[in-house]
Amino acid sequence: MRVFLLTLVSAGLLQAQSINQLIDYSLKKHPSLLTIQHRLSAMDDRITKSRNWSNPELVLNINDIQFDDPTDRTLEPMQYQAINVRQRFPWFGKIDAKEHFTRAQKNVILDSYDIAKVKLAEEIRSTSYTILEIKERIHIVRQYEKLTKQNISLYDAYTATDKMSHSNSMAAELMLSRLHIRKERYKAVLKGQEAKLAYLVQKKNTVVSDRFRINKPRSLGYYLSHLGNNPAYHRTVSQTRVANANREMQALEVNPDPFVQVGYFNRQEHPDYASISVGFSLPVYGSEKLETEAARKDALAAQSASLDYRDALESEIRINYAKMKEAYSIYGIIQNDSLPKLQHMFELNEASIESGEDLFTYTSLLEQKLDLVEERTVAKAEYLRIKAKLKSLIGETK
Repeated sequence: MRVFLLTLVSAGLLQAQSINQLIDYSLKKHPSLLTIQHRLSAMDDRITKSRNWSNPELVLNINDIQFDDPTDRTLEPMQYQAINVRQRFPWFGKIDAKEHFTRAQKNVILDSYDIAKVKLAEEIRSTSYTILEIKERIHIVRQYEKLTKQNISLYDAYTATDKMSHSNSMAAELMLSRLHIRKERYKAVLKGQEAKLAYLVQKKNTVVSDRFRINKPRSLGYYLSHLGNNPAYHRTVSQTRVANANREMQALEVNPDPFVQVGYFNRQEHPDYASISVGFSLPVYGSEKLETEAARKDALAAQSASLDYRDALESEIRINYAKMKEAYSIYGIIQNDSLPKLQHMFELNEASIESGEDLFTYTSLLEQKLDLVEERTVAKAEYLRIKAKLKSLIGETK
């Protein structure tokens, strides 16, 4: 039996992994990332295609079909059968411009891939912290259930001598019921968060091994200095490059592509001959210039959007940093000020509590301490989730 229990414990420990390990595993397995990888592979084919010329055109021609005798091809010299091949030649620089445009499009997808990875890491980190928060809340409630049961036992012991003990005991019973309800609600939330983490990591029965604690926050300057690593911001820059590449490509469209057409003509009872034609489209309506101007304006719009996103990103970092500092301050106030004062109140009332004279005050202090301990847990979890958000805003996955 002991060996069996040790085996179960060992299996449980093997399942426990740090948040960084869970992120590494998910980044290799999650189907949402595999989807983008397939899109990137498709872009490689499009880049190769961008170097290709347009397909040649093959035209079969039968000229001068006589209605009196359609099959007779010897009546006069104008009757012939012909094969024509037509090939368009791209103007100098158009192939390179098209490839540059396609590569710029691929970079946008690469940035989207980085965005997905960072967002997935943030979700895993945030969900893990929520799981640790709920587990700590359940642990706290269980501790207070034990204390409340002890309190009820004391009330029952003094019932024979104190008329108020019965009502006090009922109040403690109600507190115990509220603790049971709170614990069941936490268990339901925990199951939901564990299911969410299993999806994010693509692995069942995942246990987070990280300790639920906080450290002193980094400076605001650190996050602002790494703002440029944000993959969503990178994507706006890449979209600007796509717009600029499109502008260059459209500017070259003003020069029409020439084409060459070569034909072979076969005539029965007459000599065969060949022909060659050279031509190009006439850009007389100015459509190409209008497209170039529109592309130039699109490039300006993309550049403005990129600058605007950077400003918005800086604002979001400042806002979240302020929230993180608030959570850290609240945690510090509860940990270093409120709880020590409450503990001192317990010590001041210890004698009267032990004699059964002030059990109601003890119950009240117990509820206050429970609220403070849970509020400290909330502040700690909020700090860690905002920290995960800030990591995401500067493009970090770990």
